[in-house]
Amino acid sequence: MADLVYENKVREDVFNPSLDDQMAPELSDVIVGNAPSIYLDSKEFFSVTYITDSMRILVNEITNALSQGKGTTITIYSLFGGGKTHTLLLLYHAFSNPKIAKEFGLNVLEGVKVIGIGGKDSRTAPSPVDPLKDGNVEIKTLWGYIANKLGKYDVIKKFDEDMITPQKDDLERLFKGERVLILVDEIAYYLLRLKGRYKEYYEQCLLFLEALASMGVNLPVVLVATIPAKIEISPNKQDIIGYIEAGYESEVIEALAKRLERSGKAFRAPIETSTDLANVLIKRIFKEVNEAVKSNVVGKYQKLADQYRDYVDVSIVQDIARTYPFHPLYVEALKRLLEGNMHLQGTREGIKITRYVIRDLWNYKLTRSLILPSDISIKDPQIHDLLLKNFKNYGTVADTIIQRSKGLEIVFLLANYIFITTYYYQLGLDAGQLASALPDDKEIITSVLDPEYLNSIGMLPSDVKEILESISSNSKNVDMIIPYIMNDKGRYWVTYFLDPKTICEKDASKVPQAEVEEKLNNIMLELAETPIDVVQKKGKKTVSGFLLKLYRTILRNKNELVNVDEPSYYLAILSKPVCQGCRDINEVLKASEEVARKILYYVPSGRTESLRRYSNTITLLFPSIGSNRDKIEDYTRRYISCSKMDVTPYYSDKISREYADKILREYVNSLENAIYNQIFQYFDKVAYPTGNNEVRIVDLKGGEKTLLQQVESTLIDEVKIVREENFDFETLKRYLDNIGINITSKSFSVKDLREVFYTNPSLPFVTDSAIYNAIRNGVEKLEVGVMTRGGVYYKKYEGMGEILVDEASIILPAKDAAEKEIDELVSQEKIIEEGDKVIKRYYVLELPDGARIPLKELKKDENWFVKFKIGEIRLVEETLEVGIELYAEPKEVEGLPGEVKEVKIAVKKVGNFNSKVYLSSNYGVLDVTEGVPDFQTTLRITLNQDGIIIVNAKYDNKEKRVEVVTRLRRNECERIVDQLNKDSKISEIDIINVNDIRTVITKLNSLIIGKKVLEGEINVEDPNRKIFVSAKPLGSSILDFVNFLNPLLSLIGLKSKVSGSLKIKVEEIKEINKVEEINDLISKGIIKVRVKVC
Repeated sequence: MADLVYENKVREDVFNPSLDDQMAPELSDVIVGNAPSIYLDSKEFFSVTYITDSMRILVNEITNALSQGKGTTITIYSLFGGGKTHTLLLLYHAFSNPKIAKEFGLNVLEGVKVIGIGGKDSRTAPSPVDPLKDGNVEIKTLWGYIANKLGKYDVIKKFDEDMITPQKDDLERLFKGERVLILVDEIAYYLLRLKGRYKEYYEQCLLFLEALASMGVNLPVVLVATIPAKIEISPNKQDIIGYIEAGYESEVIEALAKRLERSGKAFRAPIETSTDLANVLIKRIFKEVNEAVKSNVVGKYQKLADQYRDYVDVSIVQDIARTYPFHPLYVEALKRLLEGNMHLQGTREGIKITRYVIRDLWNYKLTRSLILPSDISIKDPQIHDLLLKNFKNYGTVADTIIQRSKGLEIVFLLANYIFITTYYYQLGLDAGQLASALPDDKEIITSVLDPEYLNSIGMLPSDVKEILESISSNSKNVDMIIPYIMNDKGRYWVTYFLDPKTICEKDASKVPQAEVEEKLNNIMLELAETPIDVVQKKGKKTVSGFLLKLYRTILRNKNELVNVDEPSYYLAILSKPVCQGCRDINEVLKASEEVARKILYYVPSGRTESLRRYSNTITLLFPSIGSNRDKIEDYTRRYISCSKMDVTPYYSDKISREYADKILREYVNSLENAIYNQIFQYFDKVAYPTGNNEVRIVDLKGGEKTLLQQVESTLIDEVKIVREENFDFETLKRYLDNIGINITSKSFSVKDLREVFYTNPSLPFVTDSAIYNAIRNGVEKLEVGVMTRGGVYYKKYEGMGEILVDEASIILPAKDAAEKEIDELVSQEKIIEEGDKVIKRYYVLELPDGARIPLKELKKDENWFVKFKIGEIRLVEETLEVGIELYAEPKEVEGLPGEVKEVKIAVKKVGNFNSKVYLSSNYGVLDVTEGVPDFQTTLRITLNQDGIIIVNAKYDNKEKRVEVVTRLRRNECERIVDQLNKDSKISEIDIINVNDIRTVITKLNSLIIGKKVLEGEINVEDPNRKIFVSAKPLGSSILDFVNFLNPLLSLIGLKSKVSGSLKIKVEEIKEINKVEEINDLISKGIIKVRVKVC
């Protein structure tokens, strides 16, 4: 209990109820000695008084003026009790007992005569109505009273008797040789009382006050008067009277202020800020504040507030050290209450309310480390009566709050705070221009921010926010709504309008069950596709599933079937629980499987049913036991009843009807929202087809805004729905392999492929576009080709365009697609003649080593398909002069010494050329040496050395040549092979494609058992980050190089670009594992393998 508020010591008088009404006496009560001792005894008075900065300034100003032999006139403004009277009491004690005042730090001049005028008491403010008898003298005027107090009544006697204000020289004679402080309180009340019957005396009083105010110019006379009004600064920086306290006439206040301020100045409220009020309360209520406990509470409070700054008003939190033991909002709420309820008598009743609060807390010992604003509790009869004395229509509101929050203290504290900070505005359903003055959610949550209290109820500010949102009129939690509490745009207030909700709820039991079920089914369909937040705003914008369509007929019972069988994915909704009231989980599961199997795999057929053709298309959403079915139906009955209600018979005037209608609409909306939320809790299971016509039932995943989205999210988690981004060609291929379909080995129509997915429950639900994209991915990887509307797509080339895949497309095996694409490209080659030039456009295959092969000649190579996959297709455009082109086939010949080889030499004309061409060679024999192209000849070569043979062609003083490379085969013991067998003796492996170098060399290391070393160079580059790293294995082992490469690739990142070449030299081979995997790397053009053959 160390950090509870009860560790602070309260003044004994606080616990004495009989003193409540004596805690703020009038000035006149003190002057005549009719007040509690703490107000009569100067020392005791100062001990319980918090002296604000403005009070000190006021004392100093009076002292300085009198010390200089001059005076001044000061008017104190403060609306609804800002410490005006208490300030006059302070001046009264300070200048009446200057020595004691100095003990409390006040700079007070000695030898000052203090005269107090209390306008509500004839003993301190005589008048023609109530004259004051003092011995043989009957005093009828204020000036007579002042003269009598100074012992100079004779100077003013005639003016008093005639009730005419003295002249200036008479007043100067009166005050001559005196230092006088005149304190005037409730003078506005005095003037107002006399204005009607004693109009002339009223005017004389105003003249007297004006003359009295001017005395300070030449004489040490200080006049301090209170005015019950609030002043504001106008645009021209002039003080103007803004608000006048209830019960006073503006004419009197303005006349009084005008007369006094001609020679004086305005002084703002002595207790103007919340800090001032806090200090006054602390001083008047507490005898001693426990500083150690205060330090602990402030620390805990600020830590809690900082941790939950998104939920609380941090600006308020900063005041805790100044207001302790009071919560900062206690002081602020009390100040607003005193200003808002014009019938409360300012600070004096603020102190009285706080005395009630303290006695309640210390009596019931509620868990508090701070005095909370809602401890100003409407449960307390005295507080209730005081606050509602002039607001009787809020009695029902207060009683309803107390009743609805019974047993829920946190609910009461929140509702009570809203009540005490807003009831005096007397608002309806629309806050209008006062909205900004109303508390928002952060302020209200902050009002209960007490570390000890929140800890005792096990709640955090985030929990408090949920409760706050649940109690207002537009809450979605209809069971928590407290009538009369309004909330609009984050601002809260109370209203006293008659609540129509209870009226319509009486007729809810009369709504037929069939109507309830019909309405529920419609709402279920709506929530399937319309986000709950859109539905709540009466929007109609639906959000279709990205894959599932909604079957738009609710299944009303377990025997109803889905009457659709087509290649589309559907969600069906069963509205009734499959096993309502069941408690055994096995019983629920059995019933669920029976119902789901029938709905998933059967369609209605006449009076019977038949198997569904598209057996992988239906998903079922259903409630298993429907534990909240009764609550949903209850909400729906109330919703239907209140939707039909007409408020006209219950409310007589138009404004009330409009307000009531608005309340009713908001309640109907709340009921509707409650139904929506309950429906989301109601559905808990999803069933879908799987395996060999089997059923899988899983829990429905929450967190989405529509039922359809929740089901799709559930199926995604189950991998029954596969998103497009997760469905590439390898995934497609794997799924099809599992059901015995090899999509790469034969032609397959896309339409048939889609049918496979719709009819096979072992496959996932995928969109058509996912299938199309997966096929495109297969084409990009050169795993398959595709033919769409006569166009073939396989290897990418310039001008190819996007790969088109649709339902009409045909998937082709890779080699078939390559052949068709080559034929198609070759058919597009052109020769164009332009004058004496010829433009030749044709396609070539550019290999990684830079060599180019004309596409039309590619298929002559036995390894054409491997080369086609690793090369790049280029469109070449050549501009040639009219003449000839010279070709040799083959361009390279190889053989044993003495072996004769033949090379075909072709001469083809370019453009319109008809001249004779003469051929010659530097080695070998040509069987034809001249002719008019097109023609060809044969060059016969007897191999005797490595070298280059040049064949020349001469025509029209021009010459062209072609080279033929010759190589001698000298009993070679190694050669490059297209395929390996398990007995092959590998000597060297060239890694051609280094894109996935780490995987390739690791794999080869495991497949080839023996001693191996790496040579070559690898370059790793990240162009975006401008990083380039080069690595050279100098005969290192594969494993060492991989270990070196791993951190390098991680450093560069996922977008690294790898280039270069590596060789694996096999110095000693023991065994080859999985020959077929090495052959696969060869066929894909990733590696070249050299083996020993002798």
